[in-house]
Amino acid sequence: MKETATHEQILNFAVHTGELMLKSGAETYRVEDTIARILEKHHFCSVDTFVIPTGIMVTIEGETFSLSTKVVRVKNRGTRLDRIELINQLSRDYVSGEVSLTEAEMRLKAISESEGYKNRTVIIWVGISCAFFSIMFKANALDFFITFFVGLGVGYLQNRLTRKHIVTFFVLFICSLFIGFSVMFCYYVFKDSIKIEPIIIGCIMPLLPGVAFTTAVRDAIGDELISGIARGVEALLVAVALAAGIGVSLSASFWLGGLL
Repeated sequence: MKETATHEQILNFAVHTGELMLKSGAETYRVEDTIARILEKHHFCSVDTFVIPTGIMVTIEGETFSLSTKVVRVKNRGTRLDRIELINQLSRDYVSGEVSLTEAEMRLKAISESEGYKNRTVIIWVGISCAFFSIMFKANALDFFITFFVGLGVGYLQNRLTRKHIVTFFVLFICSLFIGFSVMFCYYVFKDSIKIEPIIIGCIMPLLPGVAFTTAVRDAIGDELISGIARGVEALLVAVALAAGIGVSLSASFWLGGLL
């Protein structure tokens, strides 16, 4: 299949592919590798890519044109592993020549417009995961059900605040405040029938930066030191926001004559 697209179209497609991967939570080395493979298929004289968690810069040079550069600022990053898998397969199909540039662009558009799980489904599964995490920390039956309902509230609150494009760290701080005050209220109602530790731990588990930390380590191992450090700091700040929210709520209970 003969490629008749211009170098600008090819560059735009490659960068858009990397941008969507980065927004979906892919590691920076994976994004760089995908962009480079797409561009190297067209045998440009040189291909240089530079990717960090918040931006992409790509420069190409060919025999019939001088340097061409595209820079993209990446915001609103999340976790969509299904998109990453689909884009990986798309890039392989494109590099192997199974699809043309036009077909690849159409598939990429379909991937970008694909919806994830419905909000209600996500909220329910957040509650379920919180409840079962609490069992790992020796929660009793009452703790289990309290954790489930508090987890539902956490899932709903996080979903609503995230949709308003509020800073992630503030969203997590508010969610951890909600967890702390909810647990205090339940302790006030049920007294010694519940244990606050497994409830709190179970509720914050879905909020912990496990993916960010793992991605930071993988970036560092892949010799992407800037991205590794950036994602590591991000994971640290998330943990600090969660700890601060829980700490403030428990401290408030002490000053108000509550739990402590």
